Amino acid sequence: MKFAISTLPFLDYEIDIRLFEQLSQNNIQLVEIFAQKPHCDLTNERHRALIEQLEEQLHIGITSVHLPIYFNRTREASERKKMSLCSPDNNIRISSINEYSRLISAAASLSIPIAVLHTGIEENSDTELNLLIESLAYLDTIAKKNNILIALENHTTRYVSIELLIELIQKLDSDTFGICLDTGHSHIFSNYISDLNEARRYLLSLHLHDNNGEEDEHLFPYEGNIDFDYIIGFLRTSHFQGVATLELNGENIEDTKEGLTIFLKRAALLINGFSNPRLTYQNLLEPT
Repeated sequence: MKFAISTLPFLDYEIDIRLFEQLSQNNIQLVEIFAQKPHCDLTNERHRALIEQLEEQLHIGITSVHLPIYFNRTREASERKKMSLCSPDNNIRISSINEYSRLISAAASLSIPIAVLHTGIEENSDTELNLLIESLAYLDTIAKKNNILIALENHTTRYVSIELLIELIQKLDSDTFGICLDTGHSHIFSNYISDLNEARRYLLSLHLHDNNGEEDEHLFPYEGNIDFDYIIGFLRTSHFQGVATLELNGENIEDTKEGLTIFLKRAALLINGFSNPRLTYQNLLEPT
């Protein structure tokens, strides 16, 4: 089992070598890139050149790419246009399929092994599910051609349960698909303990973040009431061989170099604690 950090906290900024230098200085060596324009476009030559040099120059590996949620993430939330693989609006659905296909191919060409995907389900209607299966079947052909896996995430709606994701995977009957279990979303809309047990055989990756069971706050683990000692223990005893990614909220990062340093030191402390079977975050803070 390995641990990474997502670039989600830095989504308001375009990816830059200075961010990755800070990660490297804090001994954070694995990253999930959030491919949300304008933060990152995997078909942008400048962004691609940056990603290609990370391993050689900074010894940073890209474990996965989180495919975008919006066609373009503007500062004004009201102006953002959501992508969807199951929209009844054919223009939105086809545009989403094309964009995801483009990014899956681009990720594979950068040797990124996993693409994390939100389904776009809003209502859980038969129409949505049928359109989604049709769209995913097409993405399956793209992924197989490019030798990349797709991890379906239990995103922020009560309709996208682990049970539904397993049903989709079984209907698609393809080894392209697995699950990215998001602990925070599971805590709000389901039960993360039962979700871990159900998802175990399909688990490709995890998103780790905390909350108090009501809002999707993306807090540091141990800031809410999710039992992360249980989760990490479960993954160890299950011999999970994938990557668990810290997917944190960047709103509380003080907008200074010192603020970023403090944030990354906390993240590095967690990764170190989770990676060491004899340590937890809490006893790293309070040695016994």
